[in-house]
Amino acid sequence: MYTSVKNILSFVLLICFLPCCLSQTPKAKPYKSKNFLTPPRGVTLIGKISNPAVFYGHFVHPSKPLWMRSVLESVDHPGITDWTDDYLRKKYPNEPVKVETSKKEDRSKPPTWLTINQFLSYYTSEELYLVHSLDGKMSDMVLVPQNLHCGGFQKMIQQAVLWLGSGEIQSVLHYDELDNMLCMLEGQKHVILIDKAHKADVEAEGFVEAGGYSLVDVDNIDRKKFPKLYNIEWYEVLLNQGDCLFIPRGWYHRMKSSGHRHMAINIWFAHLHWFDSDNCSIIQDFYKPLEPISTFGFASPNEVYRSKLLDKLVDKGFIIKDVLISALDTGTVERRSKFFDAVNKYQDGVLSWSEMYGFNIDKALAKFPDIFGLPGNVADDTEEVILYDPIIDVPSLEDNEENSDDDEIVTGSSDLQPDDPGIALSQGVFPLPDDPASGSTNTKEDLDTFNSTTENDSNENIITTNKPLKKKIEL
Repeated sequence: MYTSVKNILSFVLLICFLPCCLSQTPKAKPYKSKNFLTPPRGVTLIGKISNPAVFYGHFVHPSKPLWMRSVLESVDHPGITDWTDDYLRKKYPNEPVKVETSKKEDRSKPPTWLTINQFLSYYTSEELYLVHSLDGKMSDMVLVPQNLHCGGFQKMIQQAVLWLGSGEIQSVLHYDELDNMLCMLEGQKHVILIDKAHKADVEAEGFVEAGGYSLVDVDNIDRKKFPKLYNIEWYEVLLNQGDCLFIPRGWYHRMKSSGHRHMAINIWFAHLHWFDSDNCSIIQDFYKPLEPISTFGFASPNEVYRSKLLDKLVDKGFIIKDVLISALDTGTVERRSKFFDAVNKYQDGVLSWSEMYGFNIDKALAKFPDIFGLPGNVADDTEEVILYDPIIDVPSLEDNEENSDDDEIVTGSSDLQPDDPGIALSQGVFPLPDDPASGSTNTKEDLDTFNSTTENDSNENIITTNKPLKKKIEL
């Protein structure tokens, strides 16, 4: 009987306390950073590749990082399923690739060159890290995600780099002058991010200005020697296979890769100051989620100089000649005036965004190196310089009637669209809605237009997290 009572009491106690025990989950330990004084801040996280308009408006233009979680599996990126070592050996066996010879980045050590076969034979056991620009035969590995397909992004792509290694590999804390889309194909990367707004504090001590990198080991900051860096606000991202991360130009970042094999590809693109929404409405539906770089091609490396020039003009409102002359601090007043005339395609006295992104940047650097702060011979001031393609004359109705029997009639110009902000100021179409250079406030009509563009992205589940999530959160 005693045993029976004991069993009954045990059962009652179990029933009473089991729900309580089950409802209690282990509490997470407070995060204590070993790197910086304060814990990291969260980065915006979404569950798919953003469309170009949202990507520009919410992240590129305001210079905010974006973490796209587990997005490459959904678009069947072959880098996740097919690009094994054996695949690389068979496809590019003797292709020379650039290789770093230290797993902890040392910018004083020059890289070396190996064939793919040589690298793959030794990289798991030696201090080797492949950091190679994907051009020539290997350019078919560059697949451009849909957020860069239109709006002007497709004209800004500068370079794509393959990163392949084994074990723990660490970069220095540094910044790049280009916007960066980094996608993880295998393994893991721990990323430290610091806003470029903290430039003075990051570069206060131990910074190599000429190289854009810090000598400070951010895993073990000496708080007495580098107090400003130690007390800085920072962000943390843990990239896994299938993740992509947008790193805005100028943001400081440190990468630490891990895994028996880790592989990533990043795409660098010149900063875009104006999003051409009309371009997206015309061509976006024709592309697959991942397009080969051959669809767009790499842009001229000189596009970075266009971005730097527009940095000085982006907040000046209407760009008339006097505004451009006063905004620039390069070249003489006469040369700035001549440059304005060379860019002002529609000869209306105002530079539109389509004109500022329409002129030939390579020819501009050749004719006006001084305007871009570069050395070189300047053009003869008596020479008329035109940096744009000429406008095709639009025939009148009378011309069309006279040529009605002709086999081919030119009825318009692709350069001169009715909603082109550069056609004429009197038409009231400049500045553009949501045009960052206009300095204007959006009207309700403008916002409705933007909202209609982005309503299809309402399920992007934009959230902010302070640590990696175990699953996608549905809002």
